[in-house]
Amino acid sequence: MATGQLRSISTPILLTVVGVLLCIGLLVGWTLVIADNIELGESLARSNRWLLLAGPLSFFTIMTVLVIFCFRLVRDVLEHQRQSRFIDSVTHELRSPLASLRLCLDTLRRRDLSPEQRAELLEMMADDVNRLSGFIDDILEASRLESGSAGAAMMEVDLRALVDRAADRVLRRYRVDPDSIVNEVPPGLRLFTDETALETVLKNLMDNAVKYSDPPVHVVVRARLEGRRVHVEVEDRGIGIPRAHLKRVFDRFFRVPAVQVHKRQGTGLGLYVVSSLVRELGGRLDARSPGRDQGTTMHFTLPVTRPGNPRSAAPAEGDGAFCGVAGHDPDPATEAHR
Repeated sequence: MATGQLRSISTPILLTVVGVLLCIGLLVGWTLVIADNIELGESLARSNRWLLLAGPLSFFTIMTVLVIFCFRLVRDVLEHQRQSRFIDSVTHELRSPLASLRLCLDTLRRRDLSPEQRAELLEMMADDVNRLSGFIDDILEASRLESGSAGAAMMEVDLRALVDRAADRVLRRYRVDPDSIVNEVPPGLRLFTDETALETVLKNLMDNAVKYSDPPVHVVVRARLEGRRVHVEVEDRGIGIPRAHLKRVFDRFFRVPAVQVHKRQGTGLGLYVVSSLVRELGGRLDARSPGRDQGTTMHFTLPVTRPGNPRSAAPAEGDGAFCGVAGHDPDPATEAHR
């Protein structure tokens, strides 16, 4: 954390500590005065009993208010810092593709370009537009989730087909080998859910898995059925997440403070959106990682059937086991709401 950030947090904490110590000092001093002067204590006890009781209660009240004030102030300062980092990230995320688009447009004005060069420039421009579109979608989705203006369109969804569709978008964005994302969802596994929201969840998780992996990229998407809930895992061999940050990666605007993370573009909104959408769909999301440079597994569960209708979705073959991994037994995870 930067020195300025430490200073902004330490000031309210220091003031609160000083205020609490003064209150304690006054309370102790008042008690000693009464203890040393027994006659004064007896006189106060006879004539001002309520005042004698009100004094300590007032001090405790003041200390409590100071502690609460300090907690809220520190929380607001941290939120302001996160928003400042978010604005910096937004500025960078907007400037980079816009600068690329401007350069491509300027280059296209040249008359000596071959058809192949023009096609390559147009493809680069399409990639930049898709990147901007995805970025704006994340911001709008985060805003919608914050305001609570959700409107789920529930329908029966083929999970394997949805994973294929989301994976195709990620592969085209990063131009990696088609075999970089392996779909091991069993055929025929269907669930009753909001298709658009679930596709956003899968796309963002696979996008993160590819983004935070060094070549050669290898991402596996698995699913299994347990009772009336489907368990989905998106596993990569990327840079991993330190255990100390597993519980914070789903916080709004949070990014792991590491060089490997900050050299990749991001705003700290993607996993916040994913976590919120999973909760809206009635599920739970957790992050699992042995540590830095040891890969990450994002695991979430969702109800398979429509509430009150146990026949609204059909289980697939391989119920209870991850398809394509014989005898796979997932490690117990350190769970973290991202």
